[in-house]
Amino acid sequence: MVFVQILLPVFLIIGAGVLFSRALKPSLEPLSQFALYVATPALVFTALVRYPVDPGELGRVALFMVLYVAAMWALAEAGGRLLGLGEELRRAFALATVTMNVGNYGLPLVRFAFGAPSEPFSVLLFVVFNLPLATWAIWVAAGGRSRAWDGLRDTLRIPIFHATLLAFGVTALGWVVPAPIQKGLGLLGEASIPLLLVILGMQLERARVAGAPGPLAAAAALRLGVAPLLAWGLTSLLGISGLEQKVAILQTSTPSAVLPLLYALRFGCQPQWIASSILVTTVVSGVSLTVVLAFLL
Repeated sequence: MVFVQILLPVFLIIGAGVLFSRALKPSLEPLSQFALYVATPALVFTALVRYPVDPGELGRVALFMVLYVAAMWALAEAGGRLLGLGEELRRAFALATVTMNVGNYGLPLVRFAFGAPSEPFSVLLFVVFNLPLATWAIWVAAGGRSRAWDGLRDTLRIPIFHATLLAFGVTALGWVVPAPIQKGLGLLGEASIPLLLVILGMQLERARVAGAPGPLAAAAALRLGVAPLLAWGLTSLLGISGLEQKVAILQTSTPSAVLPLLYALRFGCQPQWIASSILVTTVVSGVSLTVVLAFLL
């Protein structure tokens, strides 16, 4: 019943994106830009204004992110060396296992699993985990040739972070957003939930499985099997409990992130292999996340 009630709707919307892409071959860029520059910032702003973030909670989430990325990176490096992977494939292996689809997949999944009360913390995780996606991931894909600050600078230009800062400013000053603006932004934010899944489906339709099965299986095991256990241990250590702990575990147990694929294409870091890992982990997540949800619900 967990799969039918929570994950099946997710996969149905992803499937709609796959069919849409296969039938009409539309350009992915307009939808992605609308999600990035309009719908998702609206979701972030309305969620953070409606439920202001406590500074202590923000600090715990940031520390959780740093420890999580560091631990997963160490495990990925150890796994890559045990598998005898070359330097470039080890970097691709790390990108596929450390970064998770915290946005396209994670936001809708958490919403379907835990409802509207989970949205503020889910959005906060989404914002914080975009930092390593845009700094560490670029540095790894470039083989250390790119400065992390360049990625952070580009990240700070994204409207998601502008929306975050604006929401923090509004709540700190005690301003009340006019009802018509709040309703309009709220509707735009709601649109981002299915839109992100449709975009993911369109991206998956264009991916193909290639590469040796051993490293792909190992990447899937780390991303979908070890990650939930690590998230549970770290959240318990940091005092993140209740609904917030469940959200953190579920959202960081999602398949490999899509964004590092763009960096892999740019820097020539095994892009076909990374695309394969995204496809494999997304398909297998139907099983792994059913197990995770059975323990969380």
